[in-house]
Amino acid sequence: MNEKISPEAQKVFIQLQQMQKQMQNIDMQRQSLTYQKMEIEKALEEVKKCEEKEEMFKIVGPVLIKSSKEKLDNELSETMETIEKNLKIIEDSEKKIGEKMASSQEKLQEILSDKKPATEAG
Repeated sequence: MNEKISPEAQKVFIQLQQMQKQMQNIDMQRQSLTYQKMEIEKALEEVKKCEEKEEMFKIVGPVLIKSSKEKLDNELSETMETIEKNLKIIEDSEKKIGEKMASSQEKLQEILSDKKPATEAG
């Protein structure tokens, strides 16, 4: 059991670890965007409930600024579109990295199985 892992296997293993970290980062981004999306959805619901003439405010940094219902609705809708586009990009990235990980895992298994004695391989 003191066999050394080949440089090729080490390289693939390191790539797998890097892809795992990328997947973790993507997952954190997706969670953050999903949370933002839920907040925007709630805000849009509340804006739609309000009358046109009601006073509305939005937070900009530490300040509340008066705004119209139409303007808030448009800003929130644009933000929602951006979030949805970003979520789609993240899903696509997650899929591509997942496919690369599966391929690398297969490659690593092939490399490691080639090191086994002929009696076990066959």
